[in-house]
Amino acid sequence: MPKSLDLYLIATRRNRSILFSPRNVVEVFEEESDDRIKRMIEWFKRHRSRVIAWAGRVLEKGHEYYIKLEDRIDPAERVLKAMASVERFLVYHGLPEDSENARTRYKAILRRQRLKHRIWFAVDLAVSAVALVFTPFLAPIPGPNFFLYFPLLRTLSHFRAMRGAKSGLRSEQVEFRCLPDLIGLEENLRTPPLDRRTILAMAEGLNIRGLEQFLERMV
Repeated sequence: MPKSLDLYLIATRRNRSILFSPRNVVEVFEEESDDRIKRMIEWFKRHRSRVIAWAGRVLEKGHEYYIKLEDRIDPAERVLKAMASVERFLVYHGLPEDSENARTRYKAILRRQRLKHRIWFAVDLAVSAVALVFTPFLAPIPGPNFFLYFPLLRTLSHFRAMRGAKSGLRSEQVEFRCLPDLIGLEENLRTPPLDRRTILAMAEGLNIRGLEQFLERMV
């Protein structure tokens, strides 16, 4: 498991910024997280209670569907969840004189994301509680039960995203490093009208795995 996480702070339109981490790095942390979820599901499946065992089987199937949908739901959430596993971050940004401004933008993103996921954590937790109450009525429904597994998996995801934002804000091991190659990309992101083809071509040219797909979803 990597001891630090590379992040790319990218300025976009309307004075907003986004945080990105290479897909291959994020996937390493996701594998560890998925292992914990799978162990939890196995515990449910082996439970003596038929209802709890049924819920485990539903969650197992639901988790398979959820993994396929996760990147479409919120790519930035995957970055936050990876941040939950480390306390040391290397943040790349554009202009050399932008170090202090980069720190301010970095913290603003994490505070905004922490608030967002706190709200959705509460919402999905409430929905999950209601779904669990109605589990005896949902059990006879054939196939994977969307009403049970999706809110519960979203609750777990929001919780981990909150932890990631908290880790990034509290860490005293955050290094900011200039990456001039980001400047051209940021200028194109800020200049209307938005030329997606040019932006995606520039992202691909940076040779940072998964950046073009990430920007396609985020801009």
